[in-house]
Amino acid sequence: MSLNSILPNNEAMFNFFKSYRLPLYFSKPVLRHIQEFIVAATAKGYRGKVVDIAEWSSVHRTSIGHFLSDGVWDASYIQKIVQQESLHFVVSHSKETEQPLFVIHDDTVCNKTKPSSQAQRPIQQTEFHFSHLEGKSIWGHQVQATLVQCGNHSLIHTIHRYDKTKQSKIDDACELAKTMPIPPKSGYALVDSWYTCSKLMNTYAARGYQLIGALKTNRILYPQGIRVRLDTFASYVTQKEVRLVTVNGSSYWVYRYEGALNDIENAVVLLCWPKEAFQESKALHAFLCTDVSLETQTILDYYSRRWPVEIFFRQAKGNLGFNGYQVRSIRSIERLWTLLAFTHLYCTIGLGKPLPFGKGLRKVRKEVKGHYIQWIYGCGKKGIPLDDVLKHLKAG
Repeated sequence: MSLNSILPNNEAMFNFFKSYRLPLYFSKPVLRHIQEFIVAATAKGYRGKVVDIAEWSSVHRTSIGHFLSDGVWDASYIQKIVQQESLHFVVSHSKETEQPLFVIHDDTVCNKTKPSSQAQRPIQQTEFHFSHLEGKSIWGHQVQATLVQCGNHSLIHTIHRYDKTKQSKIDDACELAKTMPIPPKSGYALVDSWYTCSKLMNTYAARGYQLIGALKTNRILYPQGIRVRLDTFASYVTQKEVRLVTVNGSSYWVYRYEGALNDIENAVVLLCWPKEAFQESKALHAFLCTDVSLETQTILDYYSRRWPVEIFFRQAKGNLGFNGYQVRSIRSIERLWTLLAFTHLYCTIGLGKPLPFGKGLRKVRKEVKGHYIQWIYGCGKKGIPLDDVLKHLKAG
């Protein structure tokens, strides 16, 4: 039995690679590194550091670093696989079930420590970005992600660094919108208030999608042709004009407005207050929907389907090292993100049947553990000395 690699043969993972013809495009050493990344990234305690990947490799961490920074392999091919397969899956599922197709845009900040002015090799392309989660500007990389969803299945479509020197977030989202397939049944783009604008609405409309997005309360409405701020208009809404709507177990008082906004000829705007906080100004939330045929309940139910992108960021940072990487070149960082997306795809649709990421993650861990036990058992049957096995596993 060969001891050339720490990782035992993983037939399921190899078949996953083979299904996308990776062996035709990548050398065996590159495929081994990709396998090592997936195994390391799905292991408990993974922090996103090169040393964590090296724990699952027979080579030194410097070789892993070289693979990420200077290795000869085309990360764009893997990006293309993630994009094509995520769309193929949700479009097929939409055709089979006649359920809507959702495209979800959002962004996050991967937090890094601001380097000293004396630092000779700081992490590239870091700067201050405003974090909505923390409510302040933090140092790091701003990353935009797009998920596609149908039914109970949410898949990562793209992860990429936002470069505000090249184009705005809206323009970036519009470029992605232009690549979306025509929805088989119906399609909706789900966004937060930073993306809710006529330009993105019109771009998605050209592809057959409606838009549902959060709305800032300073937006201008035109009830009966009168120009008024949304929050001002909301202060005149009475208890008789609202209805109670329950979404995901929480109840809200909702007022439905249909009409014009600045740059938008006609749309539905929902003014919402938690059940116990009606007419409290700080509790007011607003949502816009370009599909005026949808019922109020349906609009809020559909918007709640934006939550998986928040779960993705939480899982990617908590389980896949999305916030803990320490490689310094932007090429290495973007390659890490590409492999992270590929790992997410493997955990969701690469294990024989579609699974939520959390369940897929646990299944991969069990499979890897089982392969190790089988491999160690095989070493014993082959008469390989225990000291050699322990040394090979970096356990002795």
